[in-house]
Parts: sequence; C-alpha cells; structure tokens
Amino acid sequence: MTRGTGPYPFPTLPGPARHFVSIAAVVILFYAARSPATVLDEGGFFLLLGILVLGSAWFAGTGAALAVTVLGAIFGAVTASGTLTAAVHTHLALFVLQGLLLTALVAELRRARRSAEREARVAHAARLEGEAANRMKDEFLATISHELRTPLNAVLGWVHLIRTGKLDGVTAQRGFESIERNVRLQAQLTSDLLDISKALTGKLRIDSRPVSLRGIVQEAVTSVSTAAEAKDVRVNLTAPEVTVVVRGDADRLRQVVWHLLANAIKFTPRGGAVQVSIDANDAASVTVRDTGPGIDPEFLPRIFDRFTQADASTTRSAGGLGVGLSLVREIVERHAGEINVRNDAGGRGAVFTMRLPLHPEDQRVRPPLRLPATIAVGSPPLTGVRVLVLDRDRDGRDLVSVILEQRGAVVRLVDSVDEALEALEAWRPDVLVSDALSPDRDSYSLVGKVQSLESDRGGRIPALALTTFSRTNQEMRRLLSDVHRDLPKPVEPAILAAEIARLAGRERRRAQR
Repeated sequence: MTRGTGPYPFPTLPGPARHFVSIAAVVILFYAARSPATVLDEGGFFLLLGILVLGSAWFAGTGAALAVTVLGAIFGAVTASGTLTAAVHTHLALFVLQGLLLTALVAELRRARRSAEREARVAHAARLEGEAANRMKDEFLATISHELRTPLNAVLGWVHLIRTGKLDGVTAQRGFESIERNVRLQAQLTSDLLDISKALTGKLRIDSRPVSLRGIVQEAVTSVSTAAEAKDVRVNLTAPEVTVVVRGDADRLRQVVWHLLANAIKFTPRGGAVQVSIDANDAASVTVRDTGPGIDPEFLPRIFDRFTQADASTTRSAGGLGVGLSLVREIVERHAGEINVRNDAGGRGAVFTMRLPLHPEDQRVRPPLRLPATIAVGSPPLTGVRVLVLDRDRDGRDLVSVILEQRGAVVRLVDSVDEALEALEAWRPDVLVSDALSPDRDSYSLVGKVQSLESDRGGRIPALALTTFSRTNQEMRRLLSDVHRDLPKPVEPAILAAEIARLAGRERRRAQR
C-alpha cells in the first residue's frame, strides 16, 4: 500500500505557522494594492485575493481559507472605499461567493482523499487478512494430511509385518499395542475436527447434569495411560476425599481433561511426570502440571486460538492439529467456567488450570457411576442370542459379526433396510444393531418401523445404534428417539457385547443366578 501524503503540504510545518503565512500574504497584497506605484486595479486585486483563498485552503486548511476570505473582503472594501460603485459592490460579492465555494471545494476534495486513503487501508488490511487466512488454510490442510497419515503409516506397517507371520510373540504384541494406540489417536483427531466444526457453526451442545469431577478425571487418566506408559511418563492424581460434584456434560468434561493430559504428556520428556490435582474451594478446579520445556511467553496469549501452534513448521518436534486447546476453551466456557495457562516457576513446565462453578445443592447429589469408555469390561456370553446387523459397509458388518459370534451369538448380516425388514419377519431376531446412513433410506428409520411392528412380525425388539454422529445434533436426536442404546464409533468389542447382553436380558438373568 502506498503511504499517504498527509492532509497538507510541508507536513513538518506547524498549523499556526501556516495560518500566519496565509494572513501575512493577504496583508502584503493589501499594502501592495494601496501603494502609489501599484499596477493593480480593483478587478486584479480581487482576482489575486481569490487565488490567495485557494492557496490558503490548500496550504493551511478550511479555517485559514475562511479567514482570508473575510479579511480579503474587509481589505477590498477599504481599498475601494473612495469609489464604492455598483461594479465594486459586485466584485466584493463575487469574491466572497468565490472564496466560500473554493473553500468548500478544497474541503470536499480533502475529505474525499481521506476517505479514499481510509478505504485503501481497509482494503489492504483485508487483503493481508485474506492472504494470512489462505496461508493458515494451506498450513492446516498440510498438517491434517500429516497428522492423519502418521498413525496410518504405523498401522499399515505393523499389519503388514504381523501378516507375514515372522514376528515373535513379544514383537507381535508390541505391534498390536501400536496399532491400537494409533487407531485411538486417529479417532480422537477425527472427533476433534467434527467438534471444532460444530463449535464454528454454533452447534456444539452441552447436556448438563450433576457429575463427579473425580470420576471424570480418573476416566481421562485411564484413557491416556497407554500413551503415558509408551513414553515412560508418570501421571499422578491428587484429589480430595470428599466427592466434588459439578454441573456439566460428563463426556465433554472428560474430553477437556483428556486434551490437557495428552498435551502435557506430548511435551513431557521421557522419565518425566504429569501432576493432576483437583481442588474445591469457592470453585472446582482441575490443574494439570507437566515437567516439559514450558510455553514460549510470546505464544501464551494465543495458545487457545483455533488452528494455532507455537511451531507450525513441518519440522516441529510435536504433532497435533492446533484445535485441541481451542476446543478445550470452547467447552469450558460453555460450562460457565474458565481455563488459563502459565509457565511454572523457573520457566520449566506448563500449568493449565480449569475452573468450574460449584452449586451447593449439587454436592448432596450422588452422580451415577460412569463406565470409562476405554476400560475393557467383562464380556458376557451371548450363546443363542439372535442379532440382526444392518450395515452397508462390508468390513463393518464382518467386524461386528466376528465380535458377536466369538461370544456365542447367532448373527445375520444385511446391508439394506428392505433386507432387514424381511429378516425381521422371517428370522425373528432378539436384538437389532443398526449402523449409519443407507443409500436408499436412513437406517435409523428402521428402528421406528421395528417399534411399530407387531411382535409376531418380528417387531418391538430392542435396538442398538452404532453412530459416528453426536446425539447433541437435533436431527440425530430425532433419529435416535426410538433407539434403546447408541454407541459411538469406534466401539470397544467388550462394551458392544455387554450392551447387547443387557438389551437381550442376559445381564439381568445372569445377575439373578
């Protein structure tokens, strides 16, 4: 962008000096016109006064031009006082009109220039912002590509080695652990992208109820235990003896703590430690402290911004999409809380603190015990349970089939709603498992049909939905309204089997024995 020239010429000259020069020019012209040796007549005198008005407006501004107009009119009347004819009166009137018009014209031109320069600055800033957004988009797409390919590389590599059958038991077990860890990482990255998209469009919803803060933190600690062990990082939890109950969405709060822990483990060197502490005074707080290198002080104010990283280069030492901490702030603020970060004393290690409001009436509530999503539960037998599985993806159908058949279930697989309706009446399953969208009709619409069918036609059986969508989505709420249970993908095999056993009544019968 070109630099503005300023409102007046000679920008270093002060305003009073400009006014003095304008007034002095009028005085000099007045005395020159009254000199006996002058060659100016009344017409020439008023013409020069008009030029002075124009020059003053350009040189010193509107105020000086108006002063010159008034002073010129007075001097013109004095100069022609001996011959105040109609022509002189006309010259005076025309000069005053000319002075006002010239002053207004110069003022309007100056205003138009200021407006043009302002618009040029706005356009320049918008162009820079657009270029920065394009660079950020390109960097973010490159980061996504890298971060999604990295776990896939490990998964495909280990799968290839395991399929050769040449690995010993210990190495194969290490490969399976690596596959599981990287698949979980990719599932979390995908979930973060979906959540940040909801946050950007205002569709991120919170299902608030009283929950145990300690239980949530323990779930998150369990979730990151595998990654911590792989890096030889200790995770220590300190919590008060009394139960601290906060009002919020348990899954979202666990997501917040998981991100804080994963971030701490990522930047903690091998052999280091991550300290997690829960406090409850005027507010409930969760503090995550690591022993890493700390955060660059210049980056601290922007650490919760979307798509930002302290080191966004392709050679950075730590991965990530730059959306996790922005999602943390979004979720915490939706819970009427606050999140802040600082470097530990001495600049070693970062300290993240989440604060949530406490409600006295909630402290008397015993929140229900939640089963951590990553803890393997006992797999009950499903011997003889007839399960109808609807999934258009062949690999998904095969996976569910193997999981259930290993536990004794009898499984029938279909890939369309029409086939499922036929199987319901002809085969009479005990449980229906339905997956995502079908090309012809929504698979979840089958659940509503099942509930409306008579029992003798295979209807009114319990249904379980496997979904990649969030229940907080209003359309998904409607679709899942008739579902007895929904599990998000990827689902733990043991949890899937346990839910089917519960829906089929096996858990209840086993508990009565």
